[in-house]
Amino acid sequence: MNIEKIEKELGILGIAAPKIYFYDETDSTNTRAREFARENPGVSAIFIADCQTAGRGRRGRSFVSNRGAGIYISFLIYPEENATDFVQITAKAAVSLSRAIESLCKCKIQIKWVNDLYLGGKKLAGILTEGEINSEGKMPYQVVGMGINVYKNAISDEISGIATSLENEINDVPDRAGLAAKIIAEFLNPGGDYYSEYKSRLFVIGRDITVIKLSESYKARVTGLNPDFSLLIDRDGKEENLFTGEISIKL
Repeated sequence: MNIEKIEKELGILGIAAPKIYFYDETDSTNTRAREFARENPGVSAIFIADCQTAGRGRRGRSFVSNRGAGIYISFLIYPEENATDFVQITAKAAVSLSRAIESLCKCKIQIKWVNDLYLGGKKLAGILTEGEINSEGKMPYQVVGMGINVYKNAISDEISGIATSLENEINDVPDRAGLAAKIIAEFLNPGGDYYSEYKSRLFVIGRDITVIKLSESYKARVTGLNPDFSLLIDRDGKEENLFTGEISIKL
């Protein structure tokens, strides 16, 4: 995978994308995007790496990003939504990524609220949305980072019980450059009913979960999904909306 191949595939798809910055190796594409945003306010861009040495997931977790094993891509965007719409942007990105993968692979992608894609009962990809709030309480930019496990060498023995790759699950693995171009196309050209599609892919409705927040964790049951992509949960017989935090579920 290289920049020339990706741009060629985008040309075939007829997609006019922002400038793409490609790295054989970098610490994190999200980090590159955030630094770029500070130096180039208002300029959209895409950052892709063949390898990350400090890939990140939610809650400060590391995201394994072996060379030649996956797709590690970040979009620098300037959305109209304010900072409270973080969950919605992540959910829409999850639908875009699911569509891109399914368009090239014979598989069915499921989503674990709010940012993880699952295939064959294991995690296939993750999304990390970040930004910085200014003195006015607004978020001038957002970075949407995606990490997709394409080949088997993306999965170490330590995580093989909970994570998977496209190569582990399907017969014909798509070319990474072609898949990266399709991801860009889907993300830049949203369409359709994102809410209904996200809900149809969400496998946690009706399931018992553990909600994990910085200050506490507690048991609950997911009863639905609100139009703003927050979860509707039952906590000790009381209905609540879950906007932030992480959920754990036994598969």
